[in-house]
Amino acid sequence: MKRMVWLGCAAYFLIGLATVALGALLPEMLHHYSRNYSSGGQLVFAQFVGFFIGVVAAPRASLRIGYQRTIIIGVLSLVIVHAALLFHPHWYLVMLLVALNGFGFGITQTAIGAFLLEFAKNGAVTMSKLEVAFGVGALLMPLMSSFLIAQHSWNRSFAVVIVVAIINLALWSKKIENNNNASDASYQSPAINAEASPKMGKQQFRLTKLVFFIGFVFLYVGIETSIINFLPSIFVKHFSLNTSDATLSVTFFWIAMVTGRVFSGMIAEKVNYNRFLIGSTLGAIIFLICTALVKNAMVAFIFVLLIGLFLSGIFAIVLVFANRVFTGNTKQTTSILIASGGVGGAVLPLLVGWSMDHFQAGKTIWILVLFALLMFICLIKVDKKGNI
Repeated sequence: MKRMVWLGCAAYFLIGLATVALGALLPEMLHHYSRNYSSGGQLVFAQFVGFFIGVVAAPRASLRIGYQRTIIIGVLSLVIVHAALLFHPHWYLVMLLVALNGFGFGITQTAIGAFLLEFAKNGAVTMSKLEVAFGVGALLMPLMSSFLIAQHSWNRSFAVVIVVAIINLALWSKKIENNNNASDASYQSPAINAEASPKMGKQQFRLTKLVFFIGFVFLYVGIETSIINFLPSIFVKHFSLNTSDATLSVTFFWIAMVTGRVFSGMIAEKVNYNRFLIGSTLGAIIFLICTALVKNAMVAFIFVLLIGLFLSGIFAIVLVFANRVFTGNTKQTTSILIASGGVGGAVLPLLVGWSMDHFQAGKTIWILVLFALLMFICLIKVDKKGNI
């Protein structure tokens, strides 16, 4: 299991790179293709449509071809996508490639997350490790992209993803080769179990609480995705920074995310999952409001750090929390919540991209505040319905 966790961390590091690459390079890509921020929102939407398809496909693919081969399909998709993006393809081909990018990290994230949540002894700590690996990748990509943008070689950022993806392909291919059919059988079992008892799973689901969990994850992923993809653009418009400096805002965000995720699992186990989520959500709301009100870019960077710190543990802990509530439905619960996050990550950035085109960037931050407030309401409803 330890080996699987480390392989999972390697894949999540790649997912972090691939997820953030678009947001880090979005201002440069829009400038290169002479597109506006609404087009940027469409790119983010296309990526999360692909992500949603990957999430839905993961359980069936794991059942039919085995767990590791499912991961290899996802990683290979990332190699193809970023190799093609190196050569500045036509805009409409970019849309298709971005969707395939979402498919690649969606199918990979879902397969690994569901497997480890079902079999790992300490779900919160294990998921926190995966999220730390994701955060390190998401932290390094904007940093490298900022340097390459300054060197007028922004498209070489895609080469970084290619290299890491090829390393992951080698690791996962070797794992299959060494374990052959035995590994496939053991890693198919979660999907088989999930499909073997759908009636029992449906009986155990408490629909009302599930709806609020779905709403919470929908909003959270929408907020995080909007921040990842539009934060540099917000800093360009709202604080009058150049693109290279503005891209560092995402780096600050991920520094805080990685730092918070190192400790979030342990903290959540000690203070109670629901209290942890309530405190994290309130903190994010407060500092989003502060960012909307401040005019100084340096102070805003500090608030971005604090926003990232409070958002850092939410996704991992809410997955573990939900699986504790819906005991025995790990595969179903994980897939449903990750899928709802994919929809939120597709829909909300469309609104944020539209807002960037039609309003001042400061008003866009207030839209993010509204999303966070709705997220808090969903969390309170979960507590009231189940007093968890």
